Amino acid sequence: MTRQLILLACLAFAPWAHASDCTATSPPAGALVGQGLLDPATPDAERQRLGDALMCSALAGNASSQEIAGSLYRWGPRHPAHVFPEDHARARDLLTAAASQGRLSAMLKLAELELADGHPREAMIWVQVEGQFYRRREGKADVVEDTTVASYYVMLLKRATDALGRWDVAALDREIDARIAMVEAQIAALPPHHDRSPPLSRGKVPPQQRMHGASPTDIQEGAYAQFFAEIGPDGRVARSWLIDAYPNPGSGLRVSRALQEVRWNALPAGDTTMRYAIVPLTVASLQRSIHLKS
Repeated sequence: MTRQLILLACLAFAPWAHASDCTATSPPAGALVGQGLLDPATPDAERQRLGDALMCSALAGNASSQEIAGSLYRWGPRHPAHVFPEDHARARDLLTAAASQGRLSAMLKLAELELADGHPREAMIWVQVEGQFYRRREGKADVVEDTTVASYYVMLLKRATDALGRWDVAALDREIDARIAMVEAQIAALPPHHDRSPPLSRGKVPPQQRMHGASPTDIQEGAYAQFFAEIGPDGRVARSWLIDAYPNPGSGLRVSRALQEVRWNALPAGDTTMRYAIVPLTVASLQRSIHLKS
């Protein structure tokens, strides 16, 4: 996946027991997902316990927990897991916290949230901020290219532009620059992070993969889905859970049918380590006859 939003998550699915144990790294978001946080079949009482642990982790500064919790509050009962009630104010706070730690996908979710709440200027700012940080990270001159989430980014930018209408370019540029500077300062203040997980390559989608059952809206608006995936030693997805999607969670469930086809690097013979990642996919990345270009 060339436009990579994959972020190696934390990792062994160890039990978590007490709220007092919360730190920025414990309980890890991956442990809570593995115990059933995002599984619709999880009993209500257990889902509540895991949701409380997720929020404890988020409030302690865990960026993965902040982003996942923000997604769950954004969708409320419309999310298949139905962990939290719909609360856009809480979603905004949590996603902003994650974005302030450099989570590009949280920036895009903030743009979606602001569009849904009728704040197109804020949406445009977050789209542009994400684009700037993406270009820096990838060393690219442009965000718009034939990659796994390019079509979604193009359509999100178009929706923000259409909703905003006419604007003062210089004034908006100043706001974007100020937001970038703010996020830069917040990222610079973070403690160093050392990832000891086994390396995970960029996922690859087979060239003949096709998306079946996509709705016209999925295709026309660049449907996007984000999953938490458990990846086995052979580079194949062992388990996966939906985190977020556009236009709606139903789109994510349709895209999920193709997740099993994505391939990552295999580990050396005898290494049985399971790896975990937050994985983005779009309809356009799966159905090669659809390419949205600028």
